[in-house]
Amino acid sequence: MVNVNDMIFTRNGEGALISQEVELEFLPDKPKVKIVPLTRGKLQEIYAQATSENIEEKLKSDAEIIKNGLVEPKLTDEQLIDLKPNWATAITTAILAISLGTTQTDVSNKAEDAISAQELALKK
Repeated sequence: MVNVNDMIFTRNGEGALISQEVELEFLPDKPKVKIVPLTRGKLQEIYAQATSENIEEKLKSDAEIIKNGLVEPKLTDEQLIDLKPNWATAITTAILAISLGTTQTDVSNKAEDAISAQELALKK
């Protein structure tokens, strides 16, 4: 029989999700950051933003992933605006990977597939 602890994210005594130190696999030198997984509810909220017709909501979705998942180093809202795209992508990929229980490579491949599908739809 499956154990409930295998099905849920681990929390500390204060109820906060426990952070994990991970390598950002898609950056040179593979720097490490501390992140927490996003819960199913938070992922659904961010997905709703990402698929919104409102362009401002779409743009906020990546920032929300980082704001909710990146523990260390902690970035301010101003720093999130100035975050270099390669760093934003690497951090977002790592957070989604631990949230979905998969690898950073799998998340990256799925994102590339989605982008290709959107490009094809735009060409029609």
